[in-house]
Amino acid sequence: MSGTYAGPYPPFLLLMLRSVLLLLLLATALLGAVLVFNTLRFTPPAAVALPPAPALSLPDSAVSHFRQALRFRTVSIDAGAAPDSSQFLGFQRFLQRAYPRVHAQLKREVINDYTLLYTWQGRDAQAAPAVLMAHYDVVPVEASTAAQWTHDPWAGQVQQGRVWGRGAVDNKANVTALLEAAEDLLGNNYQPARTLYFVFGHDEEVGGQRGAKAVAQLLQQRGVKPEFVLDEGGFVTTDRVPGLQGTPVALIGTAEKGYLSLELTADLAGGHSSIPEAVTATDLVAQALVTLRGHNFPAQFTPSMQDFAAHIGPRLPFVQRLAFANAWLLRPLILKTYQKTASGAAAVRTTLVPTIMQAGVKDNVVPTRASATVNLRLLPGTSSAEAVAQVRALLPDARVRVTPVGTISEPSPAAPTAALGYQRIEQEIRRQVPGVIPTPFLFVALSDSRHFQPLTGRIYKFSPMTNPAGLHGLNESLSLASYEQCYGFYRGLLGATE
Repeated sequence: MSGTYAGPYPPFLLLMLRSVLLLLLLATALLGAVLVFNTLRFTPPAAVALPPAPALSLPDSAVSHFRQALRFRTVSIDAGAAPDSSQFLGFQRFLQRAYPRVHAQLKREVINDYTLLYTWQGRDAQAAPAVLMAHYDVVPVEASTAAQWTHDPWAGQVQQGRVWGRGAVDNKANVTALLEAAEDLLGNNYQPARTLYFVFGHDEEVGGQRGAKAVAQLLQQRGVKPEFVLDEGGFVTTDRVPGLQGTPVALIGTAEKGYLSLELTADLAGGHSSIPEAVTATDLVAQALVTLRGHNFPAQFTPSMQDFAAHIGPRLPFVQRLAFANAWLLRPLILKTYQKTASGAAAVRTTLVPTIMQAGVKDNVVPTRASATVNLRLLPGTSSAEAVAQVRALLPDARVRVTPVGTISEPSPAAPTAALGYQRIEQEIRRQVPGVIPTPFLFVALSDSRHFQPLTGRIYKFSPMTNPAGLHGLNESLSLASYEQCYGFYRGLLGATE
């Protein structure tokens, strides 16, 4: 036999195939090396070593004050409804009794009857002031769920090491802990370097139009330009960041999603239910809801989420760390993974969900009108006008009208993490919670602080509590240890705003 190749492929083609395979192997090896190299050098931002927080004990009266605050039914139901003055004014009188130094030494103003503005004059008139916010209105306790509470929601009971009641988390703990800290510092003749404003809103749960918004407008008229604003927002969690279960993570909101509600309405001839038409108003609205719920808005990493990845990614297990370290290549996979959970999807895309549906008055009458309200939370970078246009494009049937209703709030830009306000918040929570990982994140709900956007872009959203329970739901409660943490945080922050 001859020694020449007699196979089906010419020798030069085999050589070419071998070369291509070799190049692919080399490229794969090189890519793998790059991915691993990026992962190994993916480290968290440097953190300055801090001395531990001084040993502070919660004043004996502090828990009693917190419990008393929860007994006032300062409920907000609707933006157009008048508050129960006996409860709201009663709460204000309670604050005056509980914190006599605050009310003797700080300037107190009442805005639109119920929102409170305190001014603590600083030593340095040239230093930009800081604004610390909270709200004392609460959401209702639904009558149908009252029996499911394990503790009376209006009693402020202490059991199992926790304080129970509506408003314990959202947001009376912040109000009373901040005032406890100020009362204690005033007892030591302390005066802050910069002027501090305390803003306690009465209508945050219904939009804050007469409360925080009015205060922001007033301060703007006075020429106030805050160094930073701190309001409620994220908190310390040990179980909500995948890959870091058991590790305390402080979620400091640096941006806020927008808010938009749209009403979908259809009008068609109704009639007797025994002879229904082929298409009814209810059918049109129901189909519109199915269409909208079947559509996902595009997912993307906003600046706040990029900051979150930079702080959290280096601390994750190797596989997750590799993904975040190489987001330039693996971002589609990261976004797909995030969208597998409700909380993850809320962090990376605009969400839409039906919240109100109305049609019909009697079981044997086909309604002539049907309507539904859908609520959207807008990802930064998407305006309310753009969202309305997108929804209308998804619903081409002219018989379904799309109308914006109620509060409209645009998404906020990301606040800087290199600024004084963020650094002070981060440092103080590190002093209060050993081993905590502070990180910026996108706050997906609404806060009163959005009304201060015309005054400053340095707005942060953080409640200094750990693992709160029952927010807007059943059995709202906060541990006593967490309340002491809130007090320690505010006391340290008030003394470190220089």
